[in-house]
Amino acid sequence: MSLQRPGARRLVWCGCARPAWEQAAPGFTAAADFSGRAPIRSSGRNIFMTTATKAAGEILGDYLGGFHAVELEDDIREKALICLIDALGLALSARTEPTTRAALALSSELPVGSTRAATAWVSGDRLSATEAAFANGVATHAHFQDDTDHESWTHPGSLVPPAIVALAEREGASLEAALRALVAGYSVINWLGRDEVVARKLIARGFRTSPTFGTIAAAAGSAVILGLDAAKAASAVSIAASTTGGTLEPVRSGADEWRVQNGRAAQGGLIAACLAQAGVVGAPQALDGPKGFLAAVAGMDKAPDVWSASPDPAIMRRLQAKPYATLGDNMAAATAAQKLHQDGIDASQIADVEVTLWEPFTVYPGTNFKGPYERMVQTQASTAFAVGAMLSRGDITYEMGNTLRQDPLILDLVGKTTVVPDAVNGALDSLITVTMKDGSKRQAHSREMPDELVFQNRARSLSVFERRMAAIGATPGAATAVGEKLFGELETGAGRPVSGALQDVFALVRGK
Repeated sequence: MSLQRPGARRLVWCGCARPAWEQAAPGFTAAADFSGRAPIRSSGRNIFMTTATKAAGEILGDYLGGFHAVELEDDIREKALICLIDALGLALSARTEPTTRAALALSSELPVGSTRAATAWVSGDRLSATEAAFANGVATHAHFQDDTDHESWTHPGSLVPPAIVALAEREGASLEAALRALVAGYSVINWLGRDEVVARKLIARGFRTSPTFGTIAAAAGSAVILGLDAAKAASAVSIAASTTGGTLEPVRSGADEWRVQNGRAAQGGLIAACLAQAGVVGAPQALDGPKGFLAAVAGMDKAPDVWSASPDPAIMRRLQAKPYATLGDNMAAATAAQKLHQDGIDASQIADVEVTLWEPFTVYPGTNFKGPYERMVQTQASTAFAVGAMLSRGDITYEMGNTLRQDPLILDLVGKTTVVPDAVNGALDSLITVTMKDGSKRQAHSREMPDELVFQNRARSLSVFERRMAAIGATPGAATAVGEKLFGELETGAGRPVSGALQDVFALVRGK
């Protein structure tokens, strides 16, 4: 089964081939009175056509203010739960990571019995919602393995869930309400980077897309949890757009504060929505005004055409999980290398490694670094290290960046690896050609691996969650049982408060 989204075809765009995830099923249906607009089909998306030229903030405000009327299809709701389970599992797995602990230490635990509190996922401490959003955002991002929205080049799992879950807990909202807000936030982050137009501009100027788009997406999801009307939701995203940002230098240099960036973005988005709820008014053209986000941050003189239509919840179908603890840009290469390992290649007998990788990934900060590896993040960003680790070990875990960055075999393979930019194929494509010391050649392509490695389904989600929780002390089978319970409640519409669902998850490793 190849690593290809069902129903996908390829389009050539900006000189590179890229996936066009065309879905036969509609992304959502709208109530008849949803802003008076009818859904249309465009480039495989179901979107709402605007009836007149509007400021970007107004488009988002209308979308978010009317989100209660959007009927989400079952597979979209299930994917939202998959994303939340992924985020929770990642945060708990990172509970001893130094930046995670440092972020949590900045918080003040509230007295027992405090109302309107939220939970620190890694400790169970009861905090204010703003502090919980920050701590949980850092923890979810700490291992660099949170999910990916390709078009925006972001990791929404550490941006949206920490904000909306903290508010949902504080407000006593249901798991269903939290998942609905998650979809709103994820669809907005995709809209901000739709077709990579603004994302590429940000990267070229040295801005990291996750925290830069992330504050706005977190504000969007938070606005839905708080039930803000269109005007206040527009203010929420405008306040976020005026206070967002984060540079690529930490990733390029292998430093630590990239984890902090996403936690701050989650926290900033939550704060923006709460300020809007309290009546603070954001700049009407914070996103697309002459001194707004696009002009000042992205260096663009007008809003891109792809912003003319509202976000689309159907993008949840193409959210990508990260099966390995390496930069998302390296995922296809790592997948191809894993196929070679599974086929029984003897890494000690390799003479040369050639890796084709989507051209934009080869110029992203850190991917072409080949040592010396002095810090963990340098290994996580490096394509050559990811390939070497996978060929020799068959996996890439977070701890390998500490324990194996001086491994002789991996470093030998790094030195033998050449990455060739691919301007023809797309982000999911990588071909590895290995020349053995006896002169024979071996090849593997990323698309030979199962789809569900990247496009998680329910079974894969539960398997990953079980493995992560068991690794930190959960009783075998317990995490699977909790996950199945959550999926069952989603199917039956049980309406349990999100706090109850969280307590089931935290109980898996309490005292471990």
